Amino acid sequence: MARPILFTDAVVHTGRTETETFRHMLVKDGRVAALFDGKPPAKSCGREVSLGGAHVFPCLIDAHVHLLPSIVLLAAGFEACRIENGRVEPHDLAGLEARIRAFAGDKKKTAVLMANNCIPSALDERRLPSREELDAWAGGRAIAVYTIDGHSSAHSSSMLEKIGVDPAGHPGVLTGEAHERVQGRLTDVVAGSVTPEILARGVANFENACAAFGISHVGALEGNGDSPKDPTTRLCAFLARRMSVNIRMYFQYMDIARADKLRRLQKHPRIGGCGDWEMDGSIGSHSAAFKIPYKDTGTTGECYYPQEFVDQKVREADEKGYQIASHAIGECAIERISRALAKTTSGRFHRVEHGEFGNEETAAAYRTGKFAVVMQPGYAWIDKRYLHTYEQYAHESIVARLRFASLLRSGAVLCSSTDSPVQSLDPYLQMRGMTEFYFPEESVTPYEAFVCYTQNPARALLEENGIGTLEVGKEANFFTAQRNFFELSAAEVGDFRPTGTWYAGVRYQEKKGTIGELAGMLLKRPRPV
Repeated sequence: MARPILFTDAVVHTGRTETETFRHMLVKDGRVAALFDGKPPAKSCGREVSLGGAHVFPCLIDAHVHLLPSIVLLAAGFEACRIENGRVEPHDLAGLEARIRAFAGDKKKTAVLMANNCIPSALDERRLPSREELDAWAGGRAIAVYTIDGHSSAHSSSMLEKIGVDPAGHPGVLTGEAHERVQGRLTDVVAGSVTPEILARGVANFENACAAFGISHVGALEGNGDSPKDPTTRLCAFLARRMSVNIRMYFQYMDIARADKLRRLQKHPRIGGCGDWEMDGSIGSHSAAFKIPYKDTGTTGECYYPQEFVDQKVREADEKGYQIASHAIGECAIERISRALAKTTSGRFHRVEHGEFGNEETAAAYRTGKFAVVMQPGYAWIDKRYLHTYEQYAHESIVARLRFASLLRSGAVLCSSTDSPVQSLDPYLQMRGMTEFYFPEESVTPYEAFVCYTQNPARALLEENGIGTLEVGKEANFFTAQRNFFELSAAEVGDFRPTGTWYAGVRYQEKKGTIGELAGMLLKRPRPV
């Protein structure tokens, strides 16, 4: 049993309210044992650690990431586009060609290359590269280039062959359901090229990033139904059970029997997310399902499943004890999953992923507080300023439905997430997106934004009794900072950074990403995910 630690000389924000603070915190066995204003006798509290007057906050929770893609891209992928000096670069296909040629040039001819964050709406040509272009730019190597929203992709001939798609006459671009239904095969191809060195570096980079941002828990949405054996999900679970960051996995199988085989690994039975459980795609890929056509194509996007099928699968998963999560962005898709969730009988707290572009019916469902809605306001923040996909593609009446503050303040359980690797793990960009919302009148305070990264996602992970605030009996996961986050202006929120992060009362030490470090991690006692 570890010796108790008394953390002193601090401003401990419990996070339960905006103003509740204490000066000292006692930690025993990784949990908060007591909170004090007056300092207790040191001899009764074990080792004493002064925090030098720092502000202390409960750690953050990113409720929606894709763990294995994040790990791989952090170690071996590259960003096709970046926001530099107030604009998207490269801004044309010639610039993208130069970036791909530079990245591919020193790689083996058998290498598998991955690029994310391509932003067609910000390129002069307004499109993804073709198969023939990627063949030339990558020197015949297998390469996949993902759009920033992760719902469209461009592939070279070699990559198409690897995922079982005949490249003859194929443009190389996959979007909507055609894109979604090859993700398992693509993940298998990418994972098959990952060396132990890449894995060690990727895991370390992921954990270091979480700690740098003050994140202790992550909801990881993993699994691909189109991969017959899906070995990468088992690998992901093996790693997740031994990481310093607490990973909570959702298995994205519509075939519930496949999720049943992994259920014993979970702290709570969870199913869904993206993958098979996507009701639609995204606006940037013209695959989010709306009743009003897109401005540039005249199409509306389609739901991937009929209502009867969704009702059946939701009922089956709910009756088998699973918490359900489902991706839905357009109003038709949100209606589909929210109607199915409304028919469940267990009373279990479920989730809608994204859910930004609903209507009055879905807003009313949100306000019941019977399920969490895991949004991505940092994406809307950059779209308004740099990407412009909403204004280019979606009808004005659809964009006008973006809401946050009015939903949160009327009972909706809203969470925020990065959807990493769609966006980086930076939670403060997401919180800036909440405090400087797409429509200013829907902005929230820094404290309200903080709740959407702590208390609410703790509920969304079914773990509000153990995490989300610093209270007696809860896990002592916290970070320190020089300033009071709750007193920042909206413009300052995005630049906020912790000065240190503690998991279960132990300060996180940055990892180096070595093979030896990875080997040591794999010998750790596994924890539930």
